Amino acid sequence: MSVESMAIALNHSQTSGTAKLVLIGIANHDGDGGSWPSVATLARYAGVTPRNVQKAIDVLVKLGEVKRLANQGGTHRTPDHARPNLYRFELKCPPTCDRSSAHRTREPLPGLEFSTGVSLPTGGVASDRGGVSRATPEPSSNHPYSSREETYVPERGREAESDAYGATPRAASASTGCTHRMVTDRHCEMGCPPLEARS
Repeated sequence: MSVESMAIALNHSQTSGTAKLVLIGIANHDGDGGSWPSVATLARYAGVTPRNVQKAIDVLVKLGEVKRLANQGGTHRTPDHARPNLYRFELKCPPTCDRSSAHRTREPLPGLEFSTGVSLPTGGVASDRGGVSRATPEPSSNHPYSSREETYVPERGREAESDAYGATPRAASASTGCTHRMVTDRHCEMGCPPLEARS
């Protein structure tokens, strides 16, 4: 079963009614080796007669949404005389599809070629002499700085400050002699040795 093929059939098919139901049935069976549901199975899905399924398949083939290969379906164990037709699901998302789960289509922008993704060339400017323009010397302002800036907190405010582990940043500095945030009562976040280990 190919959910992607079914979503494309539901959202991008040019057909309606029986032909669309038959297309959804073919998409339901679509896989790497194609799709080979019997006409009777497709008739059961669509709620129509086998002859109406055959007419719907003819419409789908004519529109190019399905390719029919006579007696090419089945597995390697299927004898040649019993092979069903193989159907190739040919329908694809149009270039204007956003390829989301809703398969919304948007209006194409003027002057763009969607098949290649490249915009059409322009005539240029008469004063353009070619070459490369100078790079901007300033750094980009749309990226945040990677380093954190320390904010000023008075000493009495630091005693009340604590992290997610409940350790206070300055309260245990007497045991290590450093000013780093304490992780336990004897160890700071930077791994400084306790005072008694340094003597």
